[in-house]
Amino acid sequence: MGPNGSGKSNLMDAISFVLGIKSAQLRSSQLRDLIYRGRKLARGDADAADENEVDADEGEGTAKKAWVMAVYVDNEGDEYHFQRTYQAYNDKLEVFNILVKAKNFLVFQGDVEAVASQSPKDLSRLIEQISGSLELAEEYEEAKAAQDRATENATFHFAKRRGIAGEIKQFREQKSEAERFENLVAEKDSLIIHRLLWKLYHIEEAIETNTAQIKTKNNELVQLRAEQTSHETSLEKARAAQATARNEVQKRERVIKKKEKTLEGKKPELVQAEAHIAHSTRKAEHASKQAEGVQKEHEKQQRTLEKLNEDLAAIRKLADEAQEATRKASQAGLSLSEESLEEYRTLKSQANVQAVEERQQVEALKREERTLSRALASQKDKLNQLLHKKDKLTGDSVTQTELLKESEAKVKRLQAELAQAKQNLENSQAERARITQLEIELNEKLQKIHDQLREAAQDSNETAKEAKQKDMMANLQRLFPGVRGRVVDLCKPTQRKYETAVSVILGRNIDAIVVDHEKTGIDCINYLRDQRAGQATFIPLDTIKVKPINDKFRSFAKGARLAVDVIQFDPAVERAMHHACGNALVCDTMEIAKYICYEKQQEVKAVTLEGTIIHKGGNITGGRSTHNTKKWEDKEVASMRKQQDVLIGQLRDLSQAKPRNKNDDVLTAEISRLESDLVLARDEMSAAKLRVTGMKDELKHIEKEIKKQSPEVQKGEDALATIVQRISELEAVIFQADDKIFAAFCRKIKVKDIREYEQRQLKVAQEENETRLRFDTQITRLKHQSEFEKDSLRSLEERLANLKATAKKETKALAQLEKARKAIQDELDVAEAEINQLREDMAGVQEEFDEKTRALDDVKKVVARTAKALEKTGKEITLMNDEIEKSASERFSIYRKCKLEEIALPVIRGNLDKVPMEENLRDEMAMDVDEDEDATQRPKEVQDFGIEIDFETLDEDDRENGTPEMAAELDKEITKIQGEIEKMAPNMKALEKLDDVESKLAATDKDADKARKQSKDAREEFNRVRKERCDRFNKAFTHISERIDKVYKDLTKGKHSPMGGVAYLSLEDSEEPYLSGIKYHAMPPMKRFRDMEQLSGGEKTVAALALLFAIHSYQPSPFFVLDEVDAALDNTNVAKVAKYIQSQSSNEFQFIVISLKCSLYEKSDSLIGVHRDQDLKQYD
Repeated sequence: MGPNGSGKSNLMDAISFVLGIKSAQLRSSQLRDLIYRGRKLARGDADAADENEVDADEGEGTAKKAWVMAVYVDNEGDEYHFQRTYQAYNDKLEVFNILVKAKNFLVFQGDVEAVASQSPKDLSRLIEQISGSLELAEEYEEAKAAQDRATENATFHFAKRRGIAGEIKQFREQKSEAERFENLVAEKDSLIIHRLLWKLYHIEEAIETNTAQIKTKNNELVQLRAEQTSHETSLEKARAAQATARNEVQKRERVIKKKEKTLEGKKPELVQAEAHIAHSTRKAEHASKQAEGVQKEHEKQQRTLEKLNEDLAAIRKLADEAQEATRKASQAGLSLSEESLEEYRTLKSQANVQAVEERQQVEALKREERTLSRALASQKDKLNQLLHKKDKLTGDSVTQTELLKESEAKVKRLQAELAQAKQNLENSQAERARITQLEIELNEKLQKIHDQLREAAQDSNETAKEAKQKDMMANLQRLFPGVRGRVVDLCKPTQRKYETAVSVILGRNIDAIVVDHEKTGIDCINYLRDQRAGQATFIPLDTIKVKPINDKFRSFAKGARLAVDVIQFDPAVERAMHHACGNALVCDTMEIAKYICYEKQQEVKAVTLEGTIIHKGGNITGGRSTHNTKKWEDKEVASMRKQQDVLIGQLRDLSQAKPRNKNDDVLTAEISRLESDLVLARDEMSAAKLRVTGMKDELKHIEKEIKKQSPEVQKGEDALATIVQRISELEAVIFQADDKIFAAFCRKIKVKDIREYEQRQLKVAQEENETRLRFDTQITRLKHQSEFEKDSLRSLEERLANLKATAKKETKALAQLEKARKAIQDELDVAEAEINQLREDMAGVQEEFDEKTRALDDVKKVVARTAKALEKTGKEITLMNDEIEKSASERFSIYRKCKLEEIALPVIRGNLDKVPMEENLRDEMAMDVDEDEDATQRPKEVQDFGIEIDFETLDEDDRENGTPEMAAELDKEITKIQGEIEKMAPNMKALEKLDDVESKLAATDKDADKARKQSKDAREEFNRVRKERCDRFNKAFTHISERIDKVYKDLTKGKHSPMGGVAYLSLEDSEEPYLSGIKYHAMPPMKRFRDMEQLSGGEKTVAALALLFAIHSYQPSPFFVLDEVDAALDNTNVAKVAKYIQSQSSNEFQFIVISLKCSLYEKSDSLIGVHRDQDLKQYD
């Protein structure tokens, strides 16, 4: 123990150094830095003075040498002194389990934290040092390298031996292959001869059979030609008879059509006449009906006028009678004598001077009263007239309103009928227009189909060369089973827009013929040459070289696609299509083609939809293919013909459904009539509206006048009443004055007053005036009303005269129209009768024509059958001659092949030397074109070159079976053997090389055995070293792994966690653990598992101490030095560590601890103080 800086770590370095730790592993890098050159240790007092005197000049850093000594006391008390000579010193320490390299006896200051945070690999190395397996590491590496060298050497010699053995096997196989090659060649030659004999036999048989059949067919041909001549004569007669009947039918049809056209031209006139008649009839009826109404109104008006005249006469009579009665009454009244009258006059004169002013006023007022009375009477009379006129106009207005409603209803009805008629006409015209449009569309489609069919017919009959090519193609397919057809017939574009581009891409290959085998193509070429049938290009599927399609062009650019992807074809001809199309691209536009060829610089042929080509070299060719793209449309001709028939039927149906012109004429006449009626009805409605409007306006005027007159009448009455009252007031004054003057006179004449007398006389006069005025008023009113009625009556008479004139006019016109209609109807009846008669006559002629047509059709069918049979027989004879010629050509080809290839055919007579190298058929062909006099064809004569083949080797099956399947089977056998021969490459020198290789193999076997033994020894040595190393390591690891958990529990247990924590070790590689790492896991009490890096400093220290104590427990050294291992621990953990150290220390095991914690060193058995001050004394 001691304070910081007192030299405790120096003591640790001294102990380490004396026990053999190298200075490089201590706190210094050089040995001289470890030697302390300070002042000497304190000595006794007696020596102190001398020492001070002697060494007074010595100071720190002046020492020249140092020494160390290790003294070890064992359990028995024996002491061992060691000098520090490293190797012997180290060996001696290991005897006591003091491992200097592993440092299992001390822990430096700071090593605890390093132990806790060291990597798994470092921990594995530490256990290697403890276990001693590290000592075997160098030997392990040397053994492993030796094993690898021995294994590589053994592998080399083994591979060399296997190569030599392979060469031996190869040469043996080559020997067998050479022998088998010779056998196969002989077998192939035998099969070829057998195949040729089989073919020649059936060729001879075919020539003989076709010759016999041609003779039989010639006999049939003679009979058919005779029948054809007879049938053609009958056909001409039937045609002449049908032509005569047809001419008669056409003549009569022209006459009927002419009559019908005339009839159709007359029918509109009849319709128009009937429309005019109907119009005139309705107009006359309307005028008569209106005339009747007007007549009734006229009579009514006449009666009204007569009644008014009667009333006027009666009123006048009454007026005269009233006047006479008044006169008589006045004469019978009060009368005075002359004296009394004179007296009255005198008194009257006296009275008149009395109240003069009042009298003057009264006179003036009475004059005014009379004026007002007359004006008021006139106003009242006018008011009464206005009221009467209003009542009459009201009644007339109601009547005219009803007439207006009837006119409006009639106009609406006529408008509806007119609209319906126009709609019917429009519908008829629209239907006709629709049907006409449909007919136009159908005719256009029909014309288009007709043009397409005509073009197809032109294409099909374009040239004799194409027809010859088709016949040639048919013959080749019939004669040679392997012929597939032309490229243009074997493929078809997926869409019509690709046809031009595909035809351009195919180019000269478009008419090339695809065959299964090269031999078939050669046979076809020989046939074409022999037949002088022209030239053709053949594409054999078995030998044609096809470049693989570059798949990158399938999606190289949008709008570009491979030509092989835009055509449809049978998979069997895929190679031919790839050959014809290659990697050519079909591009939608020229821009896409330029983009691919120029911008992307792809060497590929690009063709646009219009046929423009950009070649691989970059040059551009414009235009289209010389081949017509309609070659792909041959299958559509039948569909177009069927569509043509459908369109013709639709046109026929439309013609029948089309409305006739007669209906339109009827509707047009009806519309004209309705329009005329509508004009009349509208005129009547307008007149009625005008009358109703006039009456309404007049009523409004009368009402306005009544409203204006009524206040004036009331005003006059009020003014008259005022005047009367004033007169009464003035008369009262006058009466008073008169009473004074006439008082005596009144008593004399016995009247109350003078006014009584005057009133009697005035009353009579007044009554007479009133009576006259009343009668004058009535007479005036009746006169006015009579004049009004007379005016109305005159208006009605004029209207009635007009209506009667209209009715008379329309009746006269109706008679004329009826006469014209009858004349037209008579003409139509005559024309229809003539047409019906002509149709009846036509029926008989048509029946005769149909009978002639049926007879002609029957004769045509017979002639067609005969011609077909004749053509069929001729073609059969031609085909048989072609078969003969083909067979002869094949026989010549076989002879020539045998001559060239020196194939020995068995012959009875003749030899192959007489066979020319080229066959000359010019003379034979010139002879073959001639026919016999009876138009028959002779069998072709072919050369046999004086050769007769011996067919004895052929069995019955070969002679009877001449089918292509048999040929294919024979060819298959030959091809199979030929394929095997071609696959073989025999080495004839294999036997010679075989002996050399076998001797080389014996020497190689010796070297291989030696190398294998060396490899085995090296492997055993390596396994021994590895096992020993693993055993040492596993022994230490097992002990430490078992011990560490108990140590960790002892260091971490307490009253809160009596069980303590958990700690364990795990290997990363259990096979060779020293090559990998060891993981250390520690879980403190009451905490979850975490990595070592996530533990606190104290927890890491406890875990590290547990690991150090566990490692020390394996082969423990007799002492253990710890330098401040408790620095990161709290008092509790320090106490636990002290308790553990105390429990583990014994007489056999000593702990030396450097610490500053009192809780640790206070439990030690002894203490050693370390201090720099040398004046202090040392105590045990």
